[in-house]
Amino acid sequence: MGRKGDTSTFNSAKYDETVRRMREARESVHDKGERIFRETGKLDPNADIKGKRRVSHNSMERDGERFVLKNGIALPIVGAFDGTGSMGSLVGKAFEAIPAMDKMFDVLRRRYNTQVASAVWQDVCDPHPVVQMTQFESDVRIAEQIRLLVPDHGGGDATEDYDLGLAYLMVGVDTDIFPFYGLKGYVSIVADEIGRGEVTQADVQEHLGQEWQKRMTTKAICAQLLTQWHIFYVQVAYGGELHSHTTKWWTEVLGTGRVVKVTDPEYLAEVQAGLIYVTETLQPTLEGLVEFLTVEGANKRITKAGVSQVWGWLQEAREHFGAQVKLPGYKSIPKPGDVFSDLRNPWPIGHPRSAENPVPDKPTTARLTPGKAVTPKTKKGGMDWGKF
Repeated sequence: MGRKGDTSTFNSAKYDETVRRMREARESVHDKGERIFRETGKLDPNADIKGKRRVSHNSMERDGERFVLKNGIALPIVGAFDGTGSMGSLVGKAFEAIPAMDKMFDVLRRRYNTQVASAVWQDVCDPHPVVQMTQFESDVRIAEQIRLLVPDHGGGDATEDYDLGLAYLMVGVDTDIFPFYGLKGYVSIVADEIGRGEVTQADVQEHLGQEWQKRMTTKAICAQLLTQWHIFYVQVAYGGELHSHTTKWWTEVLGTGRVVKVTDPEYLAEVQAGLIYVTETLQPTLEGLVEFLTVEGANKRITKAGVSQVWGWLQEAREHFGAQVKLPGYKSIPKPGDVFSDLRNPWPIGHPRSAENPVPDKPTTARLTPGKAVTPKTKKGGMDWGKF
């Protein structure tokens, strides 16, 4: 995302047309990405992250000499999937759930421009790149680009290289929401195994094409990422059981309340969306979750009984309910329709904090680097998002 003037939102008709063409060609979700890799020896640029960055920037529409924030500030949402073994098929399920997910996000758009990136994290032993991630998008390109990912369905051993995916979030992803406003984006890691426990400089250079200062433990990487992201590990029982050693490992590296165990992968989209609902709501309720996930009956993927099941799973993250609302700066963010004098200004004309807008030609974004977390200047405040 971040292209000038790009304020579009999801178009279900275009998605339906993509699905129709896939059926006519008898294509599965990832056939396009696999064909590109087979013919070129590389991933499509919209899935290949090696030496590249992914950005989630506020999208503006030009109005004469000024710029209008049409859909709220950018809210980056990363769905990262284990691409190994049977878990690799869950990326296809994510593709199928995109229209429903978009409907669930409608209420979020009263505050944000939701920007979604999909990722595959797998094993360095796999024949395709270990970390793949699409661009942040808010429209039908979410679906188009997920088709460019190539999960291997393999894996050299039980331990996977999720750590490199976390490292990429740290050094290869730029957002506006944290350095500008002190709020956080969302990362859900859908998987069933543990990581290696550390990341080396050589591995980052080889697999990510990024600079890395020193060997770091996965726990240390997560500690820094958690200053900018709400991260949850969605542990899936897919063709097997929920392993206690996996739960314990991820709880140690992410902290308590960040491992959500799911026994029915059909509801993964609702779990991922539900984690955003409970984090963005000061006092979330089952009734509120029903309204959010079913979109007042528009989402036919899930029943009220299914929402109750999701609500039960989400209780493991209870200590993080309302976490976004409680962050300083939550109340003061720009709103849809606000007018800016410069495309990259964080604050609109007339905002109490507009004097903090940077001098032209000065950098206005920041990203995490190993050993250094960026903390913005923010004001205290909060808003009860419980009633939407």
